[in-house]
Amino acid sequence: MYLVGQNEIKKIIDNNLLDKVKFIIIKGPDNFGKTYLTKYLAQHHGMFYKAISIKVSTIRDLANIQGEKINTVYHLKDFDRASNAAKAALLKVAEETPDDIKIVITTSSINFLDTLLSRAYVINIEGYTKDQIYEYAKVIDFDVNLLDQLINDFHISLTPTLLKKYKDFENFEEVLDLVKKTIKAINEGMSIDVATEVSSKFWKDDREKLFIYLTILDKCSHVISKDCLYDTLLIEKALYRLNKLTITNYKQFVNNLLLEMI
Repeated sequence: MYLVGQNEIKKIIDNNLLDKVKFIIIKGPDNFGKTYLTKYLAQHHGMFYKAISIKVSTIRDLANIQGEKINTVYHLKDFDRASNAAKAALLKVAEETPDDIKIVITTSSINFLDTLLSRAYVINIEGYTKDQIYEYAKVIDFDVNLLDQLINDFHISLTPTLLKKYKDFENFEEVLDLVKKTIKAINEGMSIDVATEVSSKFWKDDREKLFIYLTILDKCSHVISKDCLYDTLLIEKALYRLNKLTITNYKQFVNNLLLEMI
């Protein structure tokens, strides 16, 4: 596996300094490669990788791992969202982690008991330099012109996870054009014509396309005029609604968002 950046963390793993560590916390912002790093750790140690839920019952089952379930890295994602009962259950498992398994929890924030932290090896994900992002872009054959736009025109802080997500999305160039058109319209004054044109590019099954469109717009808030603060708040609200609610008509959803900016 190709690990971008994370030089100090890579040294720790590659030099086998985590051989006897059974409980690990990896902390970092969303889309910074926490899951990929967990899989890299599993591969280095010749272990299976298995993502599991953060439910209390699932965590308690870890204490009784045996048979074919050993020699595995068990990954609990977004553990900062776990219930207090789940965190308490993990504390007991961390004290009695069976041999031949590792438990890795990944989180965007540390809101755990100190007693849980004291039993873990804590890894903080490092940021990525522009050179590292350009190097990774070559590895995955990402269009350098699109990358230049993201970095130099939109000044977006990229990670390998985001870049791979954009690479895998077939219509990413179209989405980027829609973002540019939207930002230009916001700064110059949104119109019904632009709202209609942009929203017409979204259809019923375009959730991923809409998600990428809104997340890039949200990351571009600093290139939107300060006089358009209300519009940036509308974008944040739309992204929140997309993540929390069931949207049935994405075209209408975008149209309503842009019309509200007029």
